[in-house]
Amino acid sequence: MKPIWKWIIGIVAGLLVIVAVGAWYLSRHWKPILDAQIKETIISATDSLYLIAYDGLDFSLITGNASIKNLRLTADTNRYAELVQLEQAPDNIYNIRIANLRIRQFHPRRILSDRKLNIEGIIIDTPTIHIVSEYHAYNDTVTTKRDMRTLYQRISGLLNEVSVAAIQLNNIQFKFSKKTDSTVNETALKNLNVQVRDILVDSLSQFDSTRFYHTRAIDIEMPGFRYETPDSFYYVSFDRLQIATLYKQVKLTGLKYAPRMSKEEFYKRKKRATDMAVIAFPMIRLEDIDLQQFVKNQKIHAGSLHIDSGTVAISNDLRYPKHPTNKIGKSPHQLLMKLKQPIKLDSLLLNNIAISYSEVSRKYKKEGKITFDRVSGVFRNVTNDTLSLLHNSTMAADITAYLMNTGKLDVAFTFDLLDDKGGHTYKGKLGPMNGQSLNRIITPLLNAEVARANIRGVSFDVKADDHRSRGSLRFDYDNMRLNLLTTDEDGKKTSMKAASFLANSFIINDSNPDANGQYHTGRINYARPQTYSFFKTLWQSLLQGIKECAGISPEREQRLMNAAEEAKKASEKTGGFFKRVFGKKEK
Repeated sequence: MKPIWKWIIGIVAGLLVIVAVGAWYLSRHWKPILDAQIKETIISATDSLYLIAYDGLDFSLITGNASIKNLRLTADTNRYAELVQLEQAPDNIYNIRIANLRIRQFHPRRILSDRKLNIEGIIIDTPTIHIVSEYHAYNDTVTTKRDMRTLYQRISGLLNEVSVAAIQLNNIQFKFSKKTDSTVNETALKNLNVQVRDILVDSLSQFDSTRFYHTRAIDIEMPGFRYETPDSFYYVSFDRLQIATLYKQVKLTGLKYAPRMSKEEFYKRKKRATDMAVIAFPMIRLEDIDLQQFVKNQKIHAGSLHIDSGTVAISNDLRYPKHPTNKIGKSPHQLLMKLKQPIKLDSLLLNNIAISYSEVSRKYKKEGKITFDRVSGVFRNVTNDTLSLLHNSTMAADITAYLMNTGKLDVAFTFDLLDDKGGHTYKGKLGPMNGQSLNRIITPLLNAEVARANIRGVSFDVKADDHRSRGSLRFDYDNMRLNLLTTDEDGKKTSMKAASFLANSFIINDSNPDANGQYHTGRINYARPQTYSFFKTLWQSLLQGIKECAGISPEREQRLMNAAEEAKKASEKTGGFFKRVFGKKEK
């Protein structure tokens, strides 16, 4: 090797050693300076409300990497009490612990030369975040002094730019405590994962509307959650929550609201006849959500809410005593207006939902069930937002379902969201179906059955409020025959032929138009009992019109019930007589 190359190699090696030693020396001696600067910055920026501490701080000027172990950001309770007395304390205080924080390639040279802090990546492992919220009225007043500067304006004295390519938070443990005068309510979320991409704070990014709080995208994932209601009867759970700020989308997978016990145990513990609900939706999606509104004002504003498939099953057991309550003012649109959570949805879309209602009869001890299958439709202007209601106070819904999975039912609703009396309308039509499909609910509850009935169609148009429903109904059918049933000692149902003959011959019109060619239109003028729910009132109103179309006036209905009861008594007497005469003797 020529001497000149030896000199060159030696010089380069020497320079590398000098740089390495210098970087090591600066890293060692800058650490106390940096440590003091970090603590002083936190105290100054938070008006002495927060203190920062950690067990280890390491960084390298050569690689541009740094790490902090066991980082703690805690609120000074004494200082917080002072701020409360001065009416300057915030509503929320934060306590944060981080097991390990790693910073990759923070390019210290650019800080000195260009006043730019550029970081390739930050990894935060197992952070624990506890937010304690306590309401202070003075924070709502306009006289409270607030720092209205943008984030860039606050840092511009030190840096021209801050950018981070990616931040990853793994296994977040989050708790929110809401303090009131008498109680503390807590909500805990576990195992959250958050990824933040492309953070940029500079003179231009503060005005970039495509960014969400200076970020290009935030992805949040929560693997599962279960909450048990305070009354211990129900739980709410989901399998996965995903939030994507780039797409303005929220996804909820495996949502379920259900009792924590069997149906039998539920009613044994309730000891009264009340609705039991089981709701399950495999997927719920919020599209085009305004996350800025949610973060700033806790308002849910979104373009659309999608519920794709799922079940809603409501049941009741009338063998238990009723405890009637006043249901006036509790229609769906009225409950929407009473929600504390502000909501504004342009549309709510349903697709392939199965809805059912089942009831155990007090008299016959059997369960009847009605189903609305393949429910699809759209609700428009679903809102309780005051400003939005000034422009449009009507919520509309167009729903399609299949009654007992056979007859197509189309219904259009309108709801006046600002009407104190709960004004609403509904109109629709039911397509052709076999009336025998209704026996699933008629037979267990009324001890009767549709022997045959060709339903050609039903149409209705009703205007209603909290107290009364008025409208009309058309019921087109022919060849209808009913069987009134009785139950023998073995539990077997048999037809009461005499009573059924009387009902079909003299009480019920077997077709519409009837045998005389007269067409019967149902007139609806139904006074709502205060204890009837919105849906029960809707059904009873339509039933009033159906009865009138079938020729069943209140007087005829009473004769029908009397005929069934007399026939049952006669059957029991004659049945007992013939059994004694012709029955086999017991061994």
